[in-house]
Amino acid sequence: MKKRNPMAAKQPMQRNNSRGANRKRSPGRKIVARAGARINRSAMKGRKATREAANRLLSHRANGANGRNGAPSKSVPPLTFQQSRIALEQANQRYVDLFDFAPIGYVTFDRVGRIEEINFEAIRLLDRSRRQLVGLTFAICVAAENVDRFLVHLSKCRSSKGPVLTELRLRRMNGETFPVLLSSTATSALMKDGARLYQTAIIDLTQRKRSEQALREKEAELELIVTQTPFMLTRCSRDLRYRYVSRAYAKMVGQRPEQLAGKSIAEILGPEGMAAIRPYIERVLSGETVSYEMLVPFKEAGAHYLSAAYVPDKNERGEIVGWFASMSDISERKRAEEKIAEAARQQASLYRLAQSWQNAKSLDDVYAAALDAITSALHTDRASILLYDGEQVMRFVAWRGLSAKYRKAVEGHSPWKPGTKNPQPVCISDVNHAELPKSLKAVIRAEEIRGAAFIPLVIEGKLAGKFMMYHRVPHLFTDAELDLAMTIARQLAQAIEHEKDQEALRERERELARELQDQKQLQKISSQLITQQKIETIYTQILEATATLLRSDCCSMQMVLPKTGELLLLAQKGFVPGSANGWQRITRKGGTSCAEAFRRGERVIVPDLQRCRFVKENDLILYRKSGIRSVQSTPLFSRAGELVGMISNHWRNVHEPSTRELRLLDVLARQAADLIESKRADDEVRESEARMRATVEQATAGVARSDVDGRIIFANQKLCEMLGYTESELIGKTIGDVTHPDDSKENIGLFRQLVRDGKPFEMEKRYVRKDGSILWGHVSVSPVRDATGKIQSAVAVAVDVTARKEAEAELQRSNELLERRVRERTRELRKTNAQLESEIQRRKGLEGEILSVSDREQQRLGQELHDGLCQHLTAVAFMTRSIALRLRDHRVIDAADIEKVAELVNTAAVDTRNLSRALHRVDVDAAGLIVALQDLVDREIWRTPCRLEVKPSFQINDDAAAAHLYRIAREAVINANKHAKARQIVVRLERVRKEMMLRVIDDGVGFPKDLNPQQGLGFHIMNYRAQLIAGRLEIDSPQTGGTRVSCYWPVDEPRSRKSPNGHPSAAGMRKCSKSRVFPSDSTLQHLARQGAANA
Repeated sequence: MKKRNPMAAKQPMQRNNSRGANRKRSPGRKIVARAGARINRSAMKGRKATREAANRLLSHRANGANGRNGAPSKSVPPLTFQQSRIALEQANQRYVDLFDFAPIGYVTFDRVGRIEEINFEAIRLLDRSRRQLVGLTFAICVAAENVDRFLVHLSKCRSSKGPVLTELRLRRMNGETFPVLLSSTATSALMKDGARLYQTAIIDLTQRKRSEQALREKEAELELIVTQTPFMLTRCSRDLRYRYVSRAYAKMVGQRPEQLAGKSIAEILGPEGMAAIRPYIERVLSGETVSYEMLVPFKEAGAHYLSAAYVPDKNERGEIVGWFASMSDISERKRAEEKIAEAARQQASLYRLAQSWQNAKSLDDVYAAALDAITSALHTDRASILLYDGEQVMRFVAWRGLSAKYRKAVEGHSPWKPGTKNPQPVCISDVNHAELPKSLKAVIRAEEIRGAAFIPLVIEGKLAGKFMMYHRVPHLFTDAELDLAMTIARQLAQAIEHEKDQEALRERERELARELQDQKQLQKISSQLITQQKIETIYTQILEATATLLRSDCCSMQMVLPKTGELLLLAQKGFVPGSANGWQRITRKGGTSCAEAFRRGERVIVPDLQRCRFVKENDLILYRKSGIRSVQSTPLFSRAGELVGMISNHWRNVHEPSTRELRLLDVLARQAADLIESKRADDEVRESEARMRATVEQATAGVARSDVDGRIIFANQKLCEMLGYTESELIGKTIGDVTHPDDSKENIGLFRQLVRDGKPFEMEKRYVRKDGSILWGHVSVSPVRDATGKIQSAVAVAVDVTARKEAEAELQRSNELLERRVRERTRELRKTNAQLESEIQRRKGLEGEILSVSDREQQRLGQELHDGLCQHLTAVAFMTRSIALRLRDHRVIDAADIEKVAELVNTAAVDTRNLSRALHRVDVDAAGLIVALQDLVDREIWRTPCRLEVKPSFQINDDAAAAHLYRIAREAVINANKHAKARQIVVRLERVRKEMMLRVIDDGVGFPKDLNPQQGLGFHIMNYRAQLIAGRLEIDSPQTGGTRVSCYWPVDEPRSRKSPNGHPSAAGMRKCSKSRVFPSDSTLQHLARQGAANA
């Protein structure tokens, strides 16, 4: 049973006292309202505590207790009633003061909402006076739009026992509204006989609303950021439930945010997802900030790659109550990264494949590298490579994870036919649905293969094989896989082709190594053969070498006897004694292998003599007697292709030599033939050198040999006698040491040109003898080359021409006599020309002109004799007289003047010889035409060098035609010398199609375009002569310059004609030489050239 408050009986009195007390207050206090029973729960507690404290004070004092816990008070007298009343009033006053001056507005209204009491804060909020408010209905202070809400609030207050809270807006006197929270608590009125009043706290929400508005704006902004960004946010509690989720997270899991709030994380993620993130949850709940990127499986949303960061969520006491999670779905990025990684992995596989192929040493290494690339790049654990063999059957060459039974069953199967062009990959996604034979399908199933792909290998545009990849489950092959597979196939095909080439190259290298070894052995054998001098020893060593190279039991060597046409046995090795006597001489008609090779002129190989058809019975008996079962015979040919001998090898068993052995035998046979021929040639050369040395020593001219520096390394006896030195004294001297200083410079220059260009030279120079005297010599020097064509020395032939020089002095004394005879000859020529001129005048037409030309030519020759040679001799005479006067008067003579006189005399002699030759009538026939033309171009009267070129196709049989051609050529050469100003003149004889042609060409100035050469007398003479031989004459000037005179006549001429003077020709054809040869020194020059060749 509830106890009654001891102060309850006195409440009316207290109420009345309170009113009295209020009435006694100063007029200035307008607040007379008292505090209600309870303003809110805390105010009610405070009032109740105050009331209980007052009651305890009264009761304790009455009972004499004043200490804590009811302990007796020491000497405290009991209170009187008046004291108790005063104390209670004071406490009540203190409570009223607290009510009035509370920072929260308080108002008390009755059940209809009429205001009974109000404090200062409420008055301030409502902006009205107490007088206006007390007794006024509170609904008047409520904003019009919230009146209904207040009435609902008032209704709840009447029906509720607890506090009633309502948010609404109040209105001030100026019409301004503001938000408040009304918290009303029912209480019994002390002044209305227990009527129910409602103490209401008016809490101003203006600031809170502003803060909430700002917070809502921030939250909206944050929500916008959270919802509009791909980042996902969640807030989770320690019991693994969602407290908050962002829209992005909710969208990812396929639900709305409000659906996820409060749900268990395990319910959304499932067991696998929770197992994946549980280690990170444990770490964040322990206070650690964690992050991760991983694939998180969700129960219904599937797996997502998440990049997450977990931060602990702490309360105000620092306790961890959960965690915040910031997540980003990186599935797309991961897929892209996986694609990139896959592409990189594929590229790495291809790179490793290429590297492996580069380092491969065999096809097996290539296959192994290809299988590694296929299994790693195409994500399969089984693969195979098949190639066509020689029978065009696909066979396994490499595999991974395939049984022998499967390989045997499917070997030879191919989706393409051999020779298919541009084969395409063939894919089987599921073997169960493939159109394959049942037996083949059963074998494939037994191998646990459900998916397979056939990738063609194409080499040089042809199908060469395939590689296959297998899957244990059905597999849909993508275009990317097939592209990668085709890339691997192309590289594999290239690698196979390359490795086959490399294998062939290695095989070739091995073969070359074997050949090199054999060549070294041959070189060793050759070295041994070269060091031998005796021919019999060479034969024996050749047989030993052939037996070693061909590993034969017996061998023999034979030589061809040209006179008898037989093969003579030179040497043999390994035969049974006496068994080879029957083969000492073998004819072409013999029945042996060497006779057969002799007849054919090529190698003969008999692997088994018992089955040979050409071996005769007698020879077969000899073979059996020697124990020979197989044989080969190889002919030996010289460099000229002449059969000089035979080498034969014999085996006691059935045997056939290999191609390599036969190739080595050919080399040895070549060396054997060369060595035999070389030895014989060396003997001949030594004999020739001995004869040549004897010839040189006995020659009438001096012969010397010098190195490229001009130092003498050989001199014959004649040269030593000419210069007065012994051979030992002369060897080691240079050319300049024995040459006169005035001639040394020219001689050294010509010698250097010979060493540089290899051009021989001739000169006349003065030698200085040992005793200091001078010797005139005519020297011809020729280069000597080694086997490579390089000049290694020079050979000089010197002829003593001192006597000739003395004869030239004698010639000087006859100059006057010669001059007189020339003048007489000139007068006779003039008389003859006058007679010819009168005769020419009687002729008509062109013949008269030709004779007139002859007259003028003779006149020209006379004038040249007079103006040239005569003046030359006059000068010689003048110089001679001048020298004689100085010698008589001063007893002084200048050697240089004598040399000049000698030079002028030589020149006069040459001019006289040339003039004499020009004045002499040349009778030319067909046989002597070339000789006459050679003589014409070699004359020294020409200012321009001339040469003759005769083609092998040229021929002439008509003597009259030859005479006319000579004169045409002579006229053309004379005109070219006089007018052309050329550097050279070429006289050419050749055949042009069905005509013979004489052509005189010069590289001079030519003739102007406005000049017609056909108007000249010379042209008419030459044209007339050309018409006499049924030919034609052409004169032109090419664009390159110069003049070209051409005479053409038909080939089919009479073969027997006489020359114009009526005498048959006695001249013969001889070969033209372009180099000058001194007749007196021809023998010595021949010796010099022969000596140079032998050197």
